[in-house]
Amino acid sequence: MPEIKIDENLVKWDEISALEWKNLLLGNGFSINIWSRFGYGTLFEVAQQEDIEHQLTEQSLALFGHVGSANFEDVLRILYHAKLVDEQLGSPQGAEITALYECAKNALGSAVNFAHIPPALANVAEINARLRDYKNVFTTNYDLIPYWAIMDSDTWRFKDYFWGEDGCFDPTDTNVPADRTKLHYLHGAIHIVELPSGKTKKLSANGLNRLSELFDLDHPEQFPLFITEGSSNWKLSRIKRNDYLRFCYEKLANSKNGLVVIGHSLHKDYDQHIIDAILQSDSSKVAIGVWPNQDGDQIVALKSRLTVDLKGKELYFFNSQSHPLASTDLNVPDEDS
Repeated sequence: MPEIKIDENLVKWDEISALEWKNLLLGNGFSINIWSRFGYGTLFEVAQQEDIEHQLTEQSLALFGHVGSANFEDVLRILYHAKLVDEQLGSPQGAEITALYECAKNALGSAVNFAHIPPALANVAEINARLRDYKNVFTTNYDLIPYWAIMDSDTWRFKDYFWGEDGCFDPTDTNVPADRTKLHYLHGAIHIVELPSGKTKKLSANGLNRLSELFDLDHPEQFPLFITEGSSNWKLSRIKRNDYLRFCYEKLANSKNGLVVIGHSLHKDYDQHIIDAILQSDSSKVAIGVWPNQDGDQIVALKSRLTVDLKGKELYFFNSQSHPLASTDLNVPDEDS
């Protein structure tokens, strides 16, 4: 195992790319590099801004506070079950529940429309070509960039496990040919929903004019499945309650033959479950992309922290911008910013 120098120096990707790297983990920094609005805050925060089409009302915000969660999935699920109970009682509060439901779902759609890169702007062809280098791609991001990338060309090269009946994940049918790249949404994504039956379904997200179309008011039984808030313990608890998320997490924990991390801070408060999965994996080597345009002290602090948190792994810290998937060439200017 090479000696890790805790200093501000970073190797270039080309210096270590020849080593065996079969797994890739993408974090929010990957998406922010492409579209700066991904860094504008959480969807819950964006949904409260005055410059979006539909905002969360004070009554809706009070409900989020009462539930104790900033995840839209939690609130929409509670409203769905409240509607079922209300109907059983003759719908005495039907209008109020419907208004809260429509407010939450419309605000979610507006927040996604505001924060997400519009269709057809990202260089998905380049991303598609680079993802092929890996056997397993894991992402904790909610966005559609990886989905659009694998749908761009040679879709047969990629598998995401949603080939079951009606586009659902089937935990009994997960075998994939060895020459395919497998995509895993560790925290879900905006085009993935959970049904009342517990099944996880992928919605088609190609050809949309507005991403808010994914949040159809006529389908309250489809709960958006993406985790954007909460502590690491909370996220892990949610992962364990869904067979698809649990499957993806176990795939990361059982991965081997090297892991590349791009755009991920691996912060213990929010990502300890990801750190634990990496430690459990058989990947002895972990290459961590570090954004070079920060103070040297910050780079040293990051190296020091991850050297402790990932003790036992052979770590390589590289300049993230030297990797094709974090190159500034992928950045799309936001003309409205």
